[in-house]
Amino acid sequence: MVDLRGASGNTGMMVATGLPPGPALPAMAQTILSVTNPLSFADRCRAKYGDVFTMRVFPVGQVVCVSDIGIIRDIVTSDGSVFRAGEANSVIEFVVGRNSLLMLDGGEHIRRRRVLLPPFRGASVRGHQRSVGQIAADCARWWPVGRPIRLLPRMQEITLEIMMRSVFGITDLARLAGLRTLVPQLLHMNPAIMLFPPLRRDLGPRSPGGRYARVKRAVDGIIHQEIDRRRRDTAGTTGEDVLSGLMDVRDEHGAPLSDEELRDHLVTLLAVGHETTATSMSWIFERLVRHPRVLARLRTEIAESTTDEPEYVDAVINETLRLRPVVSDIARVATTDTRVGGYHVPRGTMIALSISAIHRSPDQFSAPEAFRPERFLDGETAHEVFLPFGGGPHRCLGASFAMMVMRRVVPRIVAELDIRAARPEPESARLTGPVLTPSRGAEVVVSRR
Repeated sequence: MVDLRGASGNTGMMVATGLPPGPALPAMAQTILSVTNPLSFADRCRAKYGDVFTMRVFPVGQVVCVSDIGIIRDIVTSDGSVFRAGEANSVIEFVVGRNSLLMLDGGEHIRRRRVLLPPFRGASVRGHQRSVGQIAADCARWWPVGRPIRLLPRMQEITLEIMMRSVFGITDLARLAGLRTLVPQLLHMNPAIMLFPPLRRDLGPRSPGGRYARVKRAVDGIIHQEIDRRRRDTAGTTGEDVLSGLMDVRDEHGAPLSDEELRDHLVTLLAVGHETTATSMSWIFERLVRHPRVLARLRTEIAESTTDEPEYVDAVINETLRLRPVVSDIARVATTDTRVGGYHVPRGTMIALSISAIHRSPDQFSAPEAFRPERFLDGETAHEVFLPFGGGPHRCLGASFAMMVMRRVVPRIVAELDIRAARPEPESARLTGPVLTPSRGAEVVVSRR
């Protein structure tokens, strides 16, 4: 039995025989509160029960919630033999496929991650910078001015275009048009399909599973057409997009990735990178328009910087990721009976490691609720308490690519548009699928500069 006792390392503490305490509300009531008010409900539970407590949510069942930094660090950096991320992500396997890195654990995950890493690092990522900035400018050119607009769908439009061109490398106009229509339908599915696996069955064109199956087949068809085109390219040309990089990699036996593996990795990038990056940029502007001092400094540093990446841009991005993470928790499943924070946790229990709690902890950050990007320039933050992309072996593979996109898109929009809040009240976090989005979609008013 593994024993994780918490940050204090108090080996003399008593070990409870059951799960940690938690709210006595019915599971459905806890589920509704977790969806409609996720951060405040978790904060209330934490205030009453401490840094380790149990919730009951549908359809998962009992979930052990952890906000102790010592326990989180130990679980996140573990080798995956006891706390498995792939099992925690199994609910989305029907979307991303069994070959997705999100489904793997242990040695298999490490080997596959090593193979997939080259297209997501260094020069490979930097090669997309110019096109990303241009895509942002082209999309923003059509935003209506002088009236309230929601930035979230517009950021999704930008990141989807980036995915199609820089990740998939698709230039065929018909395929581009098809993906623009189909991808939102694929990712913004009927939530009942996620919660109730029987509904995924194709029972005809009017059934939820039938509608989803048609969209999935259409998206997969476009992806496989693009892969097949690359395979048949007799000129042997290699593009700079991520798909080209993935087609060049070889596994530990020297074999290329199969078409199905390529498909699963590309859909994973769509499902994870597209939505989360768009949401992060929406939160960035939701914060900026309510902090004019920060916005003014950002605009000045962008205008006066002699480098392509002013450090204050990173500070603004990181402070937003700290205060408004797009996911509130990192999930793991215990593969054996274990002890967490002095409590007995049975095999098969899901464990939710709270990113939002440690990012807003007064023990880790001064004035944690304040939006103050300067803290990232003053050396206040430590790597172990700042986990917007997760940590350890399962840290997001596309983190560098996502940061590059934000570093290019945000300054381009700030430089070309004046943006103000449509309403003075800040937006709360609303759970949309697994992602915490601005409750009003980051509502702003823009004007041309």
